Amino acid sequence: MKPVILIAPDDGFNPMFQAPHTIISSNYTKCVLEAGGIPVVAFDVNCAAEYAAMADGLLLTGGMSDIHAGNYGQIYKDRMGGPNHPLNELRDDMDFTLLRAFMAAGKPVFGIGRGLQVVNIVQGGSLYMDLPEETGQDHEKENHTVVAEPDSFVCAYGTGEQVVSRHHQGMKSLGRDLKICAKSPDGLPEAIEHTSLPVYAVQWHPEQSQTQADKKLFERLITLCKGGDR
Repeated sequence: MKPVILIAPDDGFNPMFQAPHTIISSNYTKCVLEAGGIPVVAFDVNCAAEYAAMADGLLLTGGMSDIHAGNYGQIYKDRMGGPNHPLNELRDDMDFTLLRAFMAAGKPVFGIGRGLQVVNIVQGGSLYMDLPEETGQDHEKENHTVVAEPDSFVCAYGTGEQVVSRHHQGMKSLGRDLKICAKSPDGLPEAIEHTSLPVYAVQWHPEQSQTQADKKLFERLITLCKGGDR
């Protein structure tokens, strides 16, 4: 049977029906299907343990919402949130709870964009709340290349391949039991991996560009779910 991959969705509000709704890019489901998995969507944070028992792996997706600074021991500042980067504490709760459940079960996790930041925070790391203000780095406007560690799971990107990576928050301190596998040309961490668990993440969005290197990231998730080598 094909591995079942639970996808952590975004959420929003449907003004036509005046009701909340679940949002997920079809690019994520397409990439999981093409890699050989069966995508399913998480709907209720209270079912995290059941999801972790049912599914073979977890995909933490990207999104526009900032992660609340209280999750990494910092104080919320006015520059966070706003129309371009809203806060979504319900999504924070969903992502953190799902990740902890799958890690406790020892099951594979692949984080994308915001998902990388969730992995880092759960492991005790922190974020820059706003890169332009705190570091002078602007990662919102243009794609870029990455500098990958040799023999890492992202080594294929070290040949100068462009990635779709647009974000205004980024990794500051590295979480425990994590290692950095790639950085942007200006030194910001953009790929991480757990040193003992099958958990890995990238800051960029492989579901958007879908190059051969991008597709291998999803194929890796399926391989790990089947018990393959990390």
